[in-house]
Amino acid sequence: MPLKAGGVKRSRLYTSLKLKKNIDRLFAKEGRKIFEKSLMLRYYRSKSVNPPFQVVFAVSQRLGDAHQRNRIKRRLREALLAVLQEGRITKHGFELAILPKKDVADLPFLRLCDEVRRALSKLP
Repeated sequence: MPLKAGGVKRSRLYTSLKLKKNIDRLFAKEGRKIFEKSLMLRYYRSKSVNPPFQVVFAVSQRLGDAHQRNRIKRRLREALLAVLQEGRITKHGFELAILPKKDVADLPFLRLCDEVRRALSKLP
């Protein structure tokens, strides 16, 4: 069962993007980019996405060992959930890849949420 936070199930806001062909589409010519100071957001508008977003967190091995990368992914998941629960982001139908930079691990959580919020607000 998906975790609940603030009374809203995580699966109603976003799900994981798992199909390799969909992930490859994000990194091909069809995927577009949004840059922020600490992360890059790649997106593709899809007509078949049922929850508002399907998300993959792509954390490179250059960002540290396994526990460091897992910590970065956990922080990004929670930041995304916090931003989506605010209800300000009303766009839907996107496949997203969030690619963090090294400083995300030490970034204060509220600043990380601001970066995610700014990146999502730039979606068309």
